[in-house]
Amino acid sequence: MAEVRKFTKRLSKPGTAAELRQSVSEAVRGSVVLEKTKVVEPLDYENVIAQRKTQIYSDPLRDLLMFPMEDISISVISRQRRTVQSTVPEDGEKRAQSLFVKECIKTYSTDWHVVNYKYEDFSGDFRMLPCKSLRPEKIPNHVFEIDEDCEKDEDSSSLCSQKGGVIKQGWLHKANVNSTITVTMKVFKRRYFYLTQLPDGSYILNSYKDEKNSKESKGCIYLDACIDVVQCPKMRRHAFELKMLDKYSHYLAAETEQEMEEWLITLKKIIQINTDSLVQEKKETVETAQDDETSSQGKAENIMASLERSMHPELMKYGRETEQLNKLSRGDGRQNLFSFDSEVQRLDFSGIEPDIKPFEEKCNKRFLVNCHDLTFNILGQVGDNAKGPPTNVEPFFINLALFDVKNNCKISADFHVDLNPASVREMLWSPSTQLASDGNSRGSSPESFIHGIAESQLRYIRQGIFSVTNPHPEIFLVARIEKVLQGNITHCAEPYIKNSDPAKTAQKVHRTAKQVCSRLGQYRMPFAWAARPIFKDVQGSLDLDGRFSPLYKQDSSKLSNEDILKLLSEYKKPEKTKLQIIPGQLNITVECVPVDLSNCITSSYVPLKPFEKNCQNITVEVEEFVPEMTKYCYPFTVYKNHLYVYPLQLKYDSQKTFAKARNIAVCVEFRDSDESDASAVKCIYGKPAGPVFTTNAYAVVSHHNQNPEFYDEIKIELPIHLHQKHHLLFTFYHVSCEINTKGTTKKQDTVETPGTCAL
Repeated sequence: MAEVRKFTKRLSKPGTAAELRQSVSEAVRGSVVLEKTKVVEPLDYENVIAQRKTQIYSDPLRDLLMFPMEDISISVISRQRRTVQSTVPEDGEKRAQSLFVKECIKTYSTDWHVVNYKYEDFSGDFRMLPCKSLRPEKIPNHVFEIDEDCEKDEDSSSLCSQKGGVIKQGWLHKANVNSTITVTMKVFKRRYFYLTQLPDGSYILNSYKDEKNSKESKGCIYLDACIDVVQCPKMRRHAFELKMLDKYSHYLAAETEQEMEEWLITLKKIIQINTDSLVQEKKETVETAQDDETSSQGKAENIMASLERSMHPELMKYGRETEQLNKLSRGDGRQNLFSFDSEVQRLDFSGIEPDIKPFEEKCNKRFLVNCHDLTFNILGQVGDNAKGPPTNVEPFFINLALFDVKNNCKISADFHVDLNPASVREMLWSPSTQLASDGNSRGSSPESFIHGIAESQLRYIRQGIFSVTNPHPEIFLVARIEKVLQGNITHCAEPYIKNSDPAKTAQKVHRTAKQVCSRLGQYRMPFAWAARPIFKDVQGSLDLDGRFSPLYKQDSSKLSNEDILKLLSEYKKPEKTKLQIIPGQLNITVECVPVDLSNCITSSYVPLKPFEKNCQNITVEVEEFVPEMTKYCYPFTVYKNHLYVYPLQLKYDSQKTFAKARNIAVCVEFRDSDESDASAVKCIYGKPAGPVFTTNAYAVVSHHNQNPEFYDEIKIELPIHLHQKHHLLFTFYHVSCEINTKGTTKKQDTVETPGTCAL
């Protein structure tokens, strides 16, 4: 029979053990109450200060609880500008609707506010805390004998390693010291002598068989007992005598007269030093005797100290006053113990927080490009210029920009120059010329001003200031030459390359150009290009003697900036490129920017100081495209709101609606409305000979090319407030280049519109 457990026996009813365990478990679980962690609300500091204001202000330690009162001060620094007027438009803040734009405008127009902390002196290192006591500027370091490095030789018998070391050494002849031999009969032996100073300050003259003084000395002479040294020419040549105190003498002889003089001078100096030291010792002996007499007077002072402990009131008062005076005198000039730490003295905390200076316009490596002349080999008299020098028979236009071959990019905006004489420019202003791009006939609009400068002063700028952040020898100045659209580049360049009869060719080219300018004066075509390096080295040394390359004919299939960069990479190897040269001369010089250069304007046409109102020779700053690298980043300090648009390529051969579209011109406009009758905004920077700001800009036209490439740069002055309806409108035109040579009056459409697009 199975044995029953004791726990089961004690149960009132058999089989209820599980129920009992369950009830006990529930009872224990219910008795344990889990308390939740109390959430402590953070103290409202400002509320506590307000409620207990009276109590806190009466507390002597209130400075530990409260922030310092007025711990900052604000000062104003007037904004320094290079420009004559602010770069922000006059009504800029009124036109700005976004709060962000308004705050940005303030950063370019308001003065600088500097926040100064009154307790800034207490925010640095503890060793730089302000101290009322006098702090020594420099305390000499204590050097103890135990810290000195003594370099001792292994042979302690060597006198050269002793304090003072060897003063003089050399070969001498020493006489025999036997007193029985007379002076004239003394025998001299050649010995090597060392004159050495011992640690106690005395001098000794040791003699050896050779230069090695580690061996045993053959004799020594203590110079403390020497009283004089004299020459002995009768005994031996170059001999001298050392007279000692005991009426004894040592005879030595040098090998040359110069050596004898050197030994005599040295020995006489040592004898003089010994004599002076004897005199000083006698003086010290006398002073010691006097100090013994004054020691007896100190006993009287001890008696005065005992009188202070007397019960007599006058004596006690005298003792207290004396003690107070002694205490003050002991504290005179006493330094802080921690200031004597040599490690603290080495620390230099100057310049940790330099003086705050406002941001200034960053000036990189700048140089001046001055455009003088462009001439080809076809010259003639144009218009009313019959008496003047011959000029080009058709207008040409120059476009300058900087290219970085090393980083494979363009690093400056375009600088457009018109070097055509007045007689050639008139070819573009014939009565049959279409309306100007701003909608008004040329010459009919009144004179307008840009930032206080008349537009007529800004139309023919020939000088530009370029800047480069990272100069190196692989930066090139590229000049692209354009002409009025006429036809194929090869066909237009042929008269300039193959010129058998210059006079006849000049008349023919001029006649054709005159007809083309009257019909297509606003359309351009690429014609030639040239380049030259700017810097000699990475330090930014200008190559002032450099010249432009020959004028190369522009290849119609290599118009993009990438193609120009590939050609520039082979600039020093012209035999590989095999480019066709157009005879001509481009005269453009590169110069250093003079310090006192006046009559300059920014890339936004804002005049710089100093500036004359009616000047004609104006220089413009060309915008630099700074590399997007951290080390070249710098805050903008002047207002610029420019947008650069670069049409790159058009693929138009797949369309079927306008089959004859070949000479495609791209017109770019900036509009602020989607309405069909809306006009373009006059905010695009114009080119020379035209208005400063225009409503549209045209890219160069490639003849008979349905997939043309472009290199034009269109610069837009964006309005301060931009909204969703602002957009760029691209309109594509087919331009007919056919010239009516038969003189018929048949009407011919010059421009047709195959399509548009918007961005």
